[in-house]
Amino acid sequence: MTYLKRAPRHRAWLTLLLAPLLVAAEPAPEAGDDTPPPPAAEAPSARRRAAPPEVFEDGLGHYYADDFESAAAEMFDYLSTNEDTVENYEWAEYFLGVSLKELGFTHAAAEYLYNVAKNRTRPEILPEALEQIEVLMQGPHDEELLFRRLLVDSEFGYLPGRVADFVNYKKAMADLLDGRIEWAERLFDELPDDSPFKPEAIYTVGVQRLKGNRMTDAVKKFRTALNHPLANRDTRNKSRLALARILYEKERYASARKLYDQVEVPELTTAEASLYLEKAWTSYFLKDYRRTMGILYALEAPSYRTYFAPERFLLRALVYRSLCHYIPAKREIRRFNFRYDRTLANIRARIDLRDDEVLRTAALSRGALQGVADFRRLLSDEADRIDTIGGSWVEVGLDEHLRRLYALKAEQVDLHLAAELTKATRAVAEELVDFEEQMYLLDYEVGLEIYKRLRKENARRPSKADNLDIPYGGDQVYYAFDDEFWNDELAHYDFFVENRCFDEGGDE
Repeated sequence: MTYLKRAPRHRAWLTLLLAPLLVAAEPAPEAGDDTPPPPAAEAPSARRRAAPPEVFEDGLGHYYADDFESAAAEMFDYLSTNEDTVENYEWAEYFLGVSLKELGFTHAAAEYLYNVAKNRTRPEILPEALEQIEVLMQGPHDEELLFRRLLVDSEFGYLPGRVADFVNYKKAMADLLDGRIEWAERLFDELPDDSPFKPEAIYTVGVQRLKGNRMTDAVKKFRTALNHPLANRDTRNKSRLALARILYEKERYASARKLYDQVEVPELTTAEASLYLEKAWTSYFLKDYRRTMGILYALEAPSYRTYFAPERFLLRALVYRSLCHYIPAKREIRRFNFRYDRTLANIRARIDLRDDEVLRTAALSRGALQGVADFRRLLSDEADRIDTIGGSWVEVGLDEHLRRLYALKAEQVDLHLAAELTKATRAVAEELVDFEEQMYLLDYEVGLEIYKRLRKENARRPSKADNLDIPYGGDQVYYAFDDEFWNDELAHYDFFVENRCFDEGGDE
C-alpha cells in the first residue's frame, strides 16, 4: 500500500523547516484609530511636581548597585513628571527599560527600549538599546513592534560590528518573507564569516534552495551551517533535522535515524514530541518495530498529553498489522475513535472550531500561532507579577502604568489570536479528518486479512517466539511496564512484541 507511505506530518516537513520563518512572517492586526501606541513616558502629572535631576542621579546609582526596583521607580518618576526635552530623558528611558528587563518584565522593557531606538535622539545610546533588544527577541516578544516597526522600518545609519550584523540579518529576513529573495540573499552573503548570525543565514538560504527544488545546493548549505564554528545549538539542530528529513524522503532511513539521534531539543516540549514521532516513522520503515513501539509508548507520557499527534494511533496499528497482531491493531483504531470522537463530531456539526479544545490547543502549538500564544502567556505571567512589587512603584504610579500597558497589549493580542485561530483550527481539523479516513481504510484491510488468515489450514499453528527470552543474568535489568513513566527514560523505551505471522517474511 502506498497511501500510508507518507504521513501528513512528513508531507508537510518543509513547512516545519520554515516554522521559524513563519513566526516572523505573522501579520499584525489591522491598526485602526483605537490601536494603542507604544507607551512612551506618561504626560507630566498635574498632581506631582517635576522630578529634579537628582532623581535621575539617584536612579542611576541604584541601577549600578543592581537595585533595579528602586532604579525603575526613580527613572519612571523622572520620565512621567518631565517633558521629553529635559536633559537625560533618553538615558532615563534606556535605564528604565533595562531595569524592567532585569526584573523580568520583558514586554515593558521592550516598549521603552523601542522608544530609545526608534527616536534616535541620542545616537550614542542606540547600539546599547539594540543589543538589549536582541536579547529580548530571543524569547517571546511583540514581533510587530520589534521586528517590523523597529528593525525593518527604520534606518539606523552606522552601527558597530555585531549590532550591524543583527540589524542586517533581520532586514534580510524581512526581505525573504516579503518575497524579495535576491535582496535577502545579498544581505545574507554580506554578513562576515566571523558573525554569529552567519550560520543562521546559511541555514535560511538552504531552506530557500530546498523550497526551489535545488536539493544539492540545499544539502551543501545545511552541512555548511551545521559545521560552522559559530553555529549555536539551535542552528545545528535545525540543520540536522533538515538533513535527516531529506534522507528520510530519499528512503535512506538508517542514515536519517543517525541524524535524528544527534538532535538536541528541550526536554518534555512539543519539539521533543515531534522529534520522537519522526524517529518512530523512521524506525517503522527500518522494520525496527520494537523501537517504533517504544517511542510511541513514550509519547503516552503525561508530559506530552496535550501534544496533537493522531498518527501515533495509525502507526501503532500499522506495527501490529505488520506483525499479524490483528486484534491489537483493531484496538488502536478504536482508541483513535474514542480519543477524537467528540472533536470529529464537532467538525461534522460545523460548530465554531475555535471552541473545540483539542483543535484550539493543537493550532496554538504549531507554526506562526505558537509564537503569538507564547507571547500571550508571557503577558499574563508578567502582569500577574506586578502586584508582587510595591513600595516606591506604588508611590510614583509605575505599578498602575504597567497594568494599563499589559492590559492593552493583551487585548490586542487576543484580537489577533481570535482572527487567526479560525484558519489555523480549520487546518488542524482537515488533518484530523484525513487521519480518520486512513484509519477507516486500515480497519477494513485488517478485517480482510483476518478473514484470509482464518481460511488457511495452518492458521492456528503456534507462533514462533522472536528472541523474547529474558536472561537470568547479564548487565541489563528488565521490568514489567506498569504504566509509570520516568522522564529520563522516555528516549530509551523498547517494546517486546512477537511476530505472529506464519509466512516467511510475514512482516507485511
